[in-house]
Amino acid sequence: MAENFPVKVVTPTGIVFEGRARQVTATGPRGEFGVLAEHINFITALTPGLLKIEKDDGTVETWVISGGLTEVKEGAMTVLASGAQTPASINRAQAEDEERAADQKMATISFYDAGYPAAEEALQLARARIQASSGPTTR
Repeated sequence: MAENFPVKVVTPTGIVFEGRARQVTATGPRGEFGVLAEHINFITALTPGLLKIEKDDGTVETWVISGGLTEVKEGAMTVLASGAQTPASINRAQAEDEERAADQKMATISFYDAGYPAAEEALQLARARIQASSGPTTR
């Protein structure tokens, strides 16, 4: 049984991570999910949230993903992210301002409004940035 598997994280600007992982966790439309070695083949959308890559040495590399797709195929995982940020690149005060603005927008918009999905994604992204900026990136 394999203990790790290849992972590649690709954004429109290029590959931001390529290596092997013991476990990867990400956020999809139905919530957080995890991938281990020898996971079944699948494909799913990614929603704004944290992507955590646990390496063999126990360190965890964290990215804030703004959405995209992921595929697990024949033992390898590929993440096609529309954007990815490291926790170190996040300005927490700015993320908190974005969360307040997005929260206010969500309080005044109807679920049936065409702008609702974008407002919801903005809130999820702001919360993921705050979460990433407040925690350690390794275990």
